[in-house]
Amino acid sequence: MALQIIAVYHNTDSRFLPYQPGHTLTQVISHWRRLPDTATPEQTAHWIYGLFNVDLDDLEANRAAPHGEADFLIACTYRLLRLRSVSTGDVIAVTARGYTTWLACEFIGWKPIDTPTRLTGGPLTAASVYRHLRRGRHA
Repeated sequence: MALQIIAVYHNTDSRFLPYQPGHTLTQVISHWRRLPDTATPEQTAHWIYGLFNVDLDDLEANRAAPHGEADFLIACTYRLLRLRSVSTGDVIAVTARGYTTWLACEFIGWKPIDTPTRLTGGPLTAASVYRHLRRGRHA
């Protein structure tokens, strides 16, 4: 099993249209997971896309499956942070064995891209969750 670090970036310049070099991407969440050594970055991106778009009831029904509880909890975290669905134009970075693969969500599937140049945001941290919770109290 290889540790993969998965970072999800929302495209803030274009929603529902394909990513273009120079678009601004904001990292909205990150997740570490041990996945089979045979898992490709595209398979990981497809899996993450499903987690952040599928109905939570479907994930809840599979909590007893291998990784089912972890899948349910990261999907719940994503929704509790009030993040929108992953859509065409968004980007996922998958890091495994010291190498990062950048993949842009297309209308169908994933397109490998060069490392984007306009990145904002950061990985999920306790501090970022606390900031979100403080904002929620004042809304």
